[in-house]
Amino acid sequence: MDDGNRRRIVLPRQPHAELAAVPLVDLLGERLGFSHDTLAEIKLAVVEACLNALEYGQGAVEVEVVAFPEEQPARLEITVTDHGGGFDARAVPPPHLESKLHAARKRGWGIELMRHLMDEVEVNSTPGLTRVRLMRKRKEA
Repeated sequence: MDDGNRRRIVLPRQPHAELAAVPLVDLLGERLGFSHDTLAEIKLAVVEACLNALEYGQGAVEVEVVAFPEEQPARLEITVTDHGGGFDARAVPPPHLESKLHAARKRGWGIELMRHLMDEVEVNSTPGLTRVRLMRKRKEA
């Protein structure tokens, strides 16, 4: 694969570090011809995955964005990796709107949001290594 279709970044552990992944999504997503609205959805999912990794993970948080222009339809794949304690994504209950509205902590929408915004969301997690893979295909006109 042409290195022009792959970008990587290690997020610093500082406020707003999750936003450092956004330009990579823009660069490769625009090359693939994703619409502005679709890119906004992808970026929201990526920021959420990065926030989770920064909040719950340990060590470096790595983000890799890969464009697949040769596939039909073209697709964008983002992998967010952290080195925290791990978790079972199947055990995370879907958020319940009514209870979240009345709860002191409004968080807990991340995985559900990612699943809604992306074509595929895959979580592989063991103690010491969690990888969240997000994939979105370009809609053909």
